[in-house]
Amino acid sequence: MRDSLHGRDIRSIVAFKLRHIGDVLLSTPAFHALRGAFPGARIAAVVNEGTQDMLSGNPDIDRILVFRRGRRNARGKSRFGEELALLREIRSLRAEVAVNFTEGDRGATLSLLSGARFRVGVAPARRGLWRKERFYTHLCPRPDLYRHQVWKDLDVLAAAGIPPGDLSLRFHFSEKEKEEARRKLSAAGVPGGVPYAVVQPTSRWKFKCWAEEGMAGVLGHLAGRGIMPVVTSGPDPSEVAQAERIAAASGGEAVSLAGRFSLKELGAAIAPARVFVGVDSAPMNIAAAGGTPVVALFGPTGAFNWAPWEGIDWGYTPERPAGTRRVGRHVVVQKEWVSLARGKQEGRKNAGMEEITLAEVEAAVDRILHAGAVR
Repeated sequence: MRDSLHGRDIRSIVAFKLRHIGDVLLSTPAFHALRGAFPGARIAAVVNEGTQDMLSGNPDIDRILVFRRGRRNARGKSRFGEELALLREIRSLRAEVAVNFTEGDRGATLSLLSGARFRVGVAPARRGLWRKERFYTHLCPRPDLYRHQVWKDLDVLAAAGIPPGDLSLRFHFSEKEKEEARRKLSAAGVPGGVPYAVVQPTSRWKFKCWAEEGMAGVLGHLAGRGIMPVVTSGPDPSEVAQAERIAAASGGEAVSLAGRFSLKELGAAIAPARVFVGVDSAPMNIAAAGGTPVVALFGPTGAFNWAPWEGIDWGYTPERPAGTRRVGRHVVVQKEWVSLARGKQEGRKNAGMEEITLAEVEAAVDRILHAGAVR
């Protein structure tokens, strides 16, 4: 391993975050740390298609390269053709430093082939290319299982001597996107000045979803507190249908804008909301990035890695890796994993989520509202 890169005259950096939407948003404190360490460098991010909105408009990033996974171009070239075209773009950057924030083979290979003199990555914890850890000049040890993903990305940089900066998430949207979000809210019956909450009950991973009747009950509870519930979802037709069923089951207490916001518009709509209620998903992290208090429902996934982030340690440990808790403005509602393990043994795919009660979620919402965390 080589010495620290901090303080070197680095002019060009390429960083790989080839993961899902929420993962890319959680990497923004790491990109901010890169900008702080190398203020004059050109920083490029390489991400999967569909995730680039998490970084667009971010002043810490000069260029975004998009890997169009599975796409064929007009001449019918395979994914190999897309990968080759991406590699050419990466090589054109003439990067001196390549950073791979994940354990994936593709990021490791592209780091090696980028031509960068210094290559920073993380030791693999699962099978993949044999001895790919040798692709790197600076290697981060395997991360602690219970460490938040924001810190995992920053740990990769720490292996090269790059310190963290401001730990806040950064998500940028334009005035045009704010205006469009306001227009859609108003057209749906949410005029300016009316207090509202955003509730996103869906995920493309159905095991993350809570009972529909429970979510409908949350909508009624919010309405009873004088806060208009706005139901949102991703654009997938099955998600939209699920969200609209839940809105309808509230008995007219909620309005549905399911599937009608872009990611940027969704962020603009969530930012002024009194509270966001949702499952483990990218919108949960978008809400946290905008400073909106979050009630997040977790089942079998690890809140220790993905809980809504505002720079405060959630305190998960091997002895207590789950359970309901509040940190800063946010509350995670989750059953202890002793119960979760029993549910899995019984063959329930969303064990843990099934056991969350409406009373527990209502209490979490009230806890935020009573604490004065709303704006």
